[in-house]
Amino acid sequence: MPTTGPSCSPAVTSATCTGRRQRRRQQERAAAEARALLAAHPLRLARPTLWTAGASLAVVAGGWLLAVGAVTPAWSAVVDGVAMALAVAVLVGATVAIGRLQSRRAAARVLLRSREARLSHTQFHIQESVHSFIDARVDVVNTRETLSA
Repeated sequence: MPTTGPSCSPAVTSATCTGRRQRRRQQERAAAEARALLAAHPLRLARPTLWTAGASLAVVAGGWLLAVGAVTPAWSAVVDGVAMALAVAVLVGATVAIGRLQSRRAAARVLLRSREARLSHTQFHIQESVHSFIDARVDVVNTRETLSA
């Protein structure tokens, strides 16, 4: 006979109950990560990308300076083109990384809003069930015939 947990009814197997618990824990982890992501300052989150892009641009500029000094004037246009392409690639990469960060923050906002709406909806159903139970209980008590001794 399958075992059941304390929060599961006897008709529910332990695998189903465990799956629900794991899903709930995963949802709580996702909500905690979303709250942490939104609590952090955007500039702090973008700092590694900005430092990497800045360092990469400095390396490209240093390489360009070395290459311009080492090549003949005929190759200077090629060196300029390669340096420009590398600089554009670095800037595009940084833009994509910052765009991903913004989309992660937007997704975190949506997750937290939907979670609050879902919890609010669940709370509504719980309150409806409680009020329905209380009304039924009052009806039973009020319609009960008293026994005379």
